[in-house]
Amino acid sequence: MTQIVIGTAGHIDHGKTALVKALTGTDTDRLPEEQRRGMTIDLGFAFLTDNITIIDVPGHEKFIRNMVAGVSTVDIALLTIAADDGIMPQTREHLDILRLLNIRLGCVAITKCDLAESDEWLELLEEEISDFVQDAFQDSVPIIRTSAETGEGVEDLRNVLTDLAGKAVERNDRGFFRQSVDRVFSMKGFGTVVTGTVSSGRAKVGDSLEIVPGNVKAKIRGLQSHGKDVKSVKPGDRSAVNLSGVERHHLKRGSQIVSAGFLEPLTSFGAEIKMTTDTKRKLKHEQRVRIHLGTDEVMGRVLIVSSDGQKSINPGESATVLIRLEKPIPVTIGDQFIIRLYSPPETLGGGSVIDTHPPRKWKATAKWLTELTHLSEDERTALFLERNESNPKTVSEWGKRFQLGETELNSRLDGLKLIRFGDDRNPFLSLSHLVEEQKSDLIKTVGEFHEKAAYRLGVPKDELRQNLEYSEPLFDYLTELLVEDGLVKEKDGLIQAGGHKIKLSEEDKNLAQQVSNLLENFGTTPPNLSDLSSELGQSDKKILEILHVLKSEGKVTEITRDLWYFSNVLKDMESSVRNFFEAHDGMEVTDFKKLTGTTRKHAIPLLEYLDKHDVTFRDGNKRVLA
Repeated sequence: MTQIVIGTAGHIDHGKTALVKALTGTDTDRLPEEQRRGMTIDLGFAFLTDNITIIDVPGHEKFIRNMVAGVSTVDIALLTIAADDGIMPQTREHLDILRLLNIRLGCVAITKCDLAESDEWLELLEEEISDFVQDAFQDSVPIIRTSAETGEGVEDLRNVLTDLAGKAVERNDRGFFRQSVDRVFSMKGFGTVVTGTVSSGRAKVGDSLEIVPGNVKAKIRGLQSHGKDVKSVKPGDRSAVNLSGVERHHLKRGSQIVSAGFLEPLTSFGAEIKMTTDTKRKLKHEQRVRIHLGTDEVMGRVLIVSSDGQKSINPGESATVLIRLEKPIPVTIGDQFIIRLYSPPETLGGGSVIDTHPPRKWKATAKWLTELTHLSEDERTALFLERNESNPKTVSEWGKRFQLGETELNSRLDGLKLIRFGDDRNPFLSLSHLVEEQKSDLIKTVGEFHEKAAYRLGVPKDELRQNLEYSEPLFDYLTELLVEDGLVKEKDGLIQAGGHKIKLSEEDKNLAQQVSNLLENFGTTPPNLSDLSSELGQSDKKILEILHVLKSEGKVTEITRDLWYFSNVLKDMESSVRNFFEAHDGMEVTDFKKLTGTTRKHAIPLLEYLDKHDVTFRDGNKRVLA
């Protein structure tokens, strides 16, 4: 059954704790200090039903940090407004926080109705509240008159909350276990225990987890939910986790216990934020603020991303920003957070994380975050893939980038036209339109090469890949597709257009014949490229073009860029080498020189060529038959 979390909100002494006790029978003021002072200073928990938890949060402005920690995992808001006070400053701030955290279901309980001046006063208050919460939650926000003292309206409120629970949207499960810690304590005979609300994934007794920050490994020794021992917990569960292998000092409120390998502490992230309309302050570029995310609070600076040099954000305005933190915390794309003034603490706004790994340099960061702004999830996901078009990532790499399990990642990718290639178990991902564009670019680049080097058989694969700046897996995949379609050919490490044929001019045919004749005549000691060019009165570039044409016809063989042989001469030489080994176990350089009639200048590159083509194999100072 889906677990639902209801969070109280409202001004101090507006009867939140008394109302929760009336609803559940549980006094959430568990700390002696809370009971002595008659006010909630930390988070309290009670259970309306087996699958509905109520978090009672502090109302006093000094404890707003704990209030933000409490509502960070809330599905439904229960806003309390006392009949004898009406709407107060903390009421407004709490409602702002609920709006900023995008909590879309809620109701209002007018508390202490037994202290109201008259029914007319309550009717006026209801009208004021109706205007106050307009656009805060669902279209029609229930307003219930209650009194914890007399029991008035408590059953009606219970019914309203149960009805809202049935309308709650299922949590966005990321596919790995994640729980922000709101309490840490030790129990004799058990060790370290942490509590919190499970925001993602499932965990069971015996699972290994990671504490972030700190990267400390721990194991689940025991689990409780709703005060009962359980074998596993799921999203929405109030969970008490007994950890083994970790000391209490490794954890604090704000820590997260997660499945290993999905989260890492970060010191910066990109976000879209919105300022509250109630604040009278502007948020300035590079201003130092408090960031409340999950159950943690950390200081940071807000850098405004703007194409027009905007240096501040006014009340009610939205903006894209980079947030740089003063200490690392675990963050995921989609996390909601609150921004509060450093001093005096005042809620300024809040937002949602749009990227956890923006570029390092500010100009690149600003450009990238601007591109991500105001996009739908499908559009944003496509943009991530487009940014990696020349170096696609695998499914597992995208899972880590988006901080999603494989099933959840596939769900996010479901609306895109994808191409998967490579290993079936962990394929590379790209968008179909990108692949089509890249195929066209590859064909175009090969065509341009043929235009510039008409007498070259093709462009070397590595040269082509580097010019296109494609990763090896992508280049190999594109080449394979184009070869299958007959649009390109691949031979001897060269890529050529499918219909490409070399056609020499009459003048160059004569030159090719001269080159061929010279190499044949010189036999085993041909001239190097520059000597050959001088002999024929041509440039090295021109002769190299002709040599490549002759190579494509099988008439000459390239030993090095500077040394070429008439192919039949080379074949005879290989035969002589093989015959030599019929009577000898090994061949030294002097043996090879004597056998072929070459000088050391020719012998060394020739022997290396024979090694490369598996005719011979070097064994110390000798060659043996491969």
